[in-house]
Amino acid sequence: MSAIEIWKQRVVAHHAQSDQARAALEIAETDVWEPFSPFFKADPHRTDDPEVDRLAREVNPSTTLLDVGGGAGRFALPLALRCHHVTVVEPSSVMGESLRHLAAEAGIENVTLVAKRWEEAEVESADIVLSAHVVYMIADIRPFVLKLVEHARKKVCMPTYMRPPMSRFAPFWRWVHGEDKQEVPGAAEFMHVLWEMDIYPHLEMFEAIPFRAFKTWQQALETLRQRLFVMPDTEKDARLQQAMHELLMEMPAGYVIKGTQPGRLALISWQPA
Repeated sequence: MSAIEIWKQRVVAHHAQSDQARAALEIAETDVWEPFSPFFKADPHRTDDPEVDRLAREVNPSTTLLDVGGGAGRFALPLALRCHHVTVVEPSSVMGESLRHLAAEAGIENVTLVAKRWEEAEVESADIVLSAHVVYMIADIRPFVLKLVEHARKKVCMPTYMRPPMSRFAPFWRWVHGEDKQEVPGAAEFMHVLWEMDIYPHLEMFEAIPFRAFKTWQQALETLRQRLFVMPDTEKDARLQQAMHELLMEMPAGYVIKGTQPGRLALISWQPA
């Protein structure tokens, strides 16, 4: 089986488990990112973000940037302060609204939002094409990447974790749903996909990044309910809370998941042929 086929198999299996758990709630979810949008908001003027600092080295005041899956502008907005123009492709209405609000709040006017999926979006090429932490959930990875390449005049940049952040919630899945969670692939698997596509990128590793602790027990419970599709006061909720007593550890900063290693982040980048 090829690297591309293995990638698709893992992502499809992950989605199938999540879709089944979501369907069991009998709640129509029009935008799957709605519960998580607050986690993706960030100050465009922040100076303590290693990813922003590194990506800022790729742009200058004349650079045009295309941010695919740009969310609430976590990278698009700080980079817009440093380049000529940023186009953000983001299909989530909740994320798009957060992006507009944060841009207006910061007085940033050189950002255009295209509210479509990347596969459907029609946009101009840009000097730099950025797609940060998006590929984990993309089943048809080859056409997704090819379109990135087609739209990049100078470089494609893809910050990607070796083990995607959502994977740290996997131990809770067996407790709640009675089966192991299929984890989505990360940077190592993505490198194999690119090599199979005859793309040979540069890989640059960041310092290890500790995941933020849950500040309170209640915050942990609410976050895990969202991530595991659990409704309050149900049998699954009782199992989740039992799992929390087994899997969470109290530290000075809050509650952390036992055995969770710091995030290992890679910047995967290449110049189109």
